[in-house]
Amino acid sequence: MNTQIGKALAQGDNQPEQTPFLRHLTSTMLLLVLVLGIVGVNPFRQTLAPMDLLLAYPGWDNAGVDTPLINAERSDALDHRLPNWREFRRELWEGHIPLWNPVHQLGAAGIQSPIYEGLSIPFLIYALTPNEAMGYTFSILANYLLAAFGTYFLLFFMFSNRWAAVFGAMVFAFCGFNIAWAHWPHLTASALIPWVLASQLRYWQTGHLGWAFGFIFSVALIGLGGFPFVAVLGVISSLMLGTIVLIAEFRDIGVSRPAMRRVLALGCAGVAGTLLTLPGLLQIRDILNSTDLSIRSGGTIFTPYDIVNVFGFDFVNNLGVERTFSAGIPAAILTIIALFLLIRLPNRFSIFGLILAVFTFATAFGAAPAEIIKLIPGFGINPWSRASVLVGLSMAILSAYSITFLSRLNLKYNYKLFFLLLMFTFQATNLGYWFREFNARPDIETFFPETPSLSYVLSKILPGQSVIADDSFVTSGVLSNYRLPELFAHGFRTDAQNKIATDIAPSYQTTYTASIIQCSDINFSSLGIIYTAVRFLLVRDSCTEIAYESSGAGHRPTALLNSGALKGNLTINKPIIATKFQVLFATYDQDYAPSASILELYQNGQLVARAELPPEAIRNNRFATFDFNRDVPLSPGTYQYVISMTKPGSQKMLSAWAFETAGGATYQIGSNTFPGAPKIKIVGKNRLPPNFSITSIEPGIDVIENRTISGSGYYVNGLSGQPEADFSAVRLAAYRPDDLTVEYLGAARGWVVFPIRTNRHWRAMLDEKPVELKKFLDFFPAVEVNGPGRIRFYYDSSQLLRTLELCIAGFVAAVVLLVILNGGMSTPRTSNRAAAA
Repeated sequence: MNTQIGKALAQGDNQPEQTPFLRHLTSTMLLLVLVLGIVGVNPFRQTLAPMDLLLAYPGWDNAGVDTPLINAERSDALDHRLPNWREFRRELWEGHIPLWNPVHQLGAAGIQSPIYEGLSIPFLIYALTPNEAMGYTFSILANYLLAAFGTYFLLFFMFSNRWAAVFGAMVFAFCGFNIAWAHWPHLTASALIPWVLASQLRYWQTGHLGWAFGFIFSVALIGLGGFPFVAVLGVISSLMLGTIVLIAEFRDIGVSRPAMRRVLALGCAGVAGTLLTLPGLLQIRDILNSTDLSIRSGGTIFTPYDIVNVFGFDFVNNLGVERTFSAGIPAAILTIIALFLLIRLPNRFSIFGLILAVFTFATAFGAAPAEIIKLIPGFGINPWSRASVLVGLSMAILSAYSITFLSRLNLKYNYKLFFLLLMFTFQATNLGYWFREFNARPDIETFFPETPSLSYVLSKILPGQSVIADDSFVTSGVLSNYRLPELFAHGFRTDAQNKIATDIAPSYQTTYTASIIQCSDINFSSLGIIYTAVRFLLVRDSCTEIAYESSGAGHRPTALLNSGALKGNLTINKPIIATKFQVLFATYDQDYAPSASILELYQNGQLVARAELPPEAIRNNRFATFDFNRDVPLSPGTYQYVISMTKPGSQKMLSAWAFETAGGATYQIGSNTFPGAPKIKIVGKNRLPPNFSITSIEPGIDVIENRTISGSGYYVNGLSGQPEADFSAVRLAAYRPDDLTVEYLGAARGWVVFPIRTNRHWRAMLDEKPVELKKFLDFFPAVEVNGPGRIRFYYDSSQLLRTLELCIAGFVAAVVLLVILNGGMSTPRTSNRAAAA
């Protein structure tokens, strides 16, 4: 090995040589082309918004647009990120600062809370773009460009090699973590990690004040990125890099005053950046303080053996968002080469990449004892697997180190150029294919189309009223994109909120923060529906009549009923007045069944119901309905069904459709037993209370209106028990999301309640005099009244402004100290040993 190459690699980690601007311009233009090529979207005709998932659900069957489903793991963008972004954008375009968001869970902190990314670069781009679908695409592209260019500068400052920097930038920007979490704040925060490290390193190398300010704003932006755990990982990476560079400095020249001043200056810059983001972080603290986090505990789904997925098996095997981290096959190969090079040619920056890899292996892959990992800030309440973002950063650094070494070998220029082009092409193609496997690019016209049912609800709903949507509309919170408030929307919930939600739909929670409502689970008699002012429920048609429905996974036909009757068991958990029994049949492309069919329902050997269907009533791939000639009361218990053909000897075939698995259930055809369950339903009498009415605006969807909800607020005679809510006594006089006024028209003493969620910053006034704001059900804001009066509820931003003023003062002080420290610093040393580009 050439001795000069070895020395350059081992020692060339000080200030990089100056590179002509034109060369940097060429490199960055190449990187821009690579990023756009990997994403492969035409922003003027396509969007990166996951409308493929939205349109895959029955709620949008009548929207008039369609697109193939690419990835079902994109619901968070639809039920959390985009509803909040759309509300902030609408308010800004209307000339208002959205300090309060009325649609998210009936009310939440607004743009100032980093958890919603309202102060991030991607949101700013989205908000400023006139076309929303195009703006969202540009926001996603902005994150990848930020990640790519930040990594480019970081790696160039490390190795002074533009080829290596461009390659490593590709690796990190499109590592598995960033591809998988494209629609989450995880990417927004992750994209800023390289900028924190690059500005930190460059200031250490040059002492130029501009880079210290770059560090300040990088720290501030990562804090506002929306996902604190990834920001914590950025801080940990920054501390690692600073420690390694400082140790190397002490090893080379010992303790020096300039080095100490640089450390203090970077400390001041870090404090200044933190102060810029502190008002927002305090908003997150308020949210978490009102939330029970005891259920969240650290842990990982990875094992140390999962590290083999670094070669791309996580993409090949479609393991999902939480399990994806690889960063390209060429990058994995170059990383392995770097590990061998480290043995003979250790370099402080490649050692940094190795330490990142070891840290990730110990935490994300659970190699270290859990008790130790949980002591690291952030790891006690977050999945450790999300630290796999550092796999991408480690591979970017180590693969760049390998390319730096290989590009300096004494080989013909054509050979080196061919090798580099081969690696770049393979890497870009590999990452582009993986990106398209995870992320759809539907037509721009698919961006949140309006359906007849949604148009109907939007034309009638009033401020303070809300909706509930069942699983026909993806997950709870998706309709908030249409400015329809939903109590069950995705996010953290208070204990009081959970209590109300459980009374309305006992099984609403699918994860700690997400909800899917089954129509059959809705308790229409719940007072919670009235107290939360749920005026409309959007559900699949006739679902209020479905008393029982089989469930399971998979889809396949049963054996032919020509060979024997279909028999099985079903369990009913609540009393039913059954009127119909439905079965999904297959007639194998025939217009109708080959013979009539008979249904018999037994309990403990006793026949409780029987019905017969003529052949023409049984159609291919449709539910056939057996009508009972009387109402059949079914008490809770296990029943046996028998479905048979009157002419089983027919040459034409008939079978039912079944779930392949159904929680261990089985069924019989003749004497043979099969796993699964036929797709059957029992229809009962409508279970809606009299104050509800059904309107069918479009095929497949019913709009249920709660006629009790006639206004925007209500009167109750007390805050305890289950008082009757009187909407007629309260009239909405003025409304803004963060400042609203109602008039109480009654004479009785009691409480006026406005059915929104508030926090500790809300205040109230009665007839222009401040009054105490109480909580009804420990959730809804309430004001005591003794007769007619005018009540104002408003969000008080004074504490936020005071905190902002204090933080600005602290920021100015930190910057002044930074300038003083920087002014007394000697010119940073340069090295003729620096690695050449």
